Amino acid sequence: MLFGVLLLASHSNELLKQIVIAPGSIAELGVPADCRADELEEEGLSLLECELMVSNVQIILASSPEWFRPLMFLLSVSGILFAALSISVGFSFVNNKSVNLNWAKSCFVALIVIDLGIFILATNTGPLLRAQYLWSTLLWFFVHLFLLFAVVSISSKDTEGGV
Repeated sequence: MLFGVLLLASHSNELLKQIVIAPGSIAELGVPADCRADELEEEGLSLLECELMVSNVQIILASSPEWFRPLMFLLSVSGILFAALSISVGFSFVNNKSVNLNWAKSCFVALIVIDLGIFILATNTGPLLRAQYLWSTLLWFFVHLFLLFAVVSISSKDTEGGV
């Protein structure tokens, strides 16, 4: 369940990033950062940190091919749906209800496919954007792969009459 909540937050953040950081924005046009001293003090930021945040947005915009945003949007929405399903499956395991292991297998296979899709997209972008996506995507891939192994193991014990 915890992994599901973390994944839901991760995909939700990615979806929000794809909606907010759009081509044609002020950051892409090279407008200097509006780093007012009162806002910096309120947020506890330095001027350099504010300028680096704008640079981070510019990196995302400059490194993203045209096809990247719509595909990441689609994968993020799919990730949100399957993360919510994985939370539901997790609740079933915790509450000892009859768990449909086929649902769990399907959920983790779908999450692995989403992870592979994000990995493939990220490897076809610029090096700065690739650096933002690859390690977290690989981490989620292995988490989902081992959860799938666990469900398959439980399923094989269940069919043998061991559970």
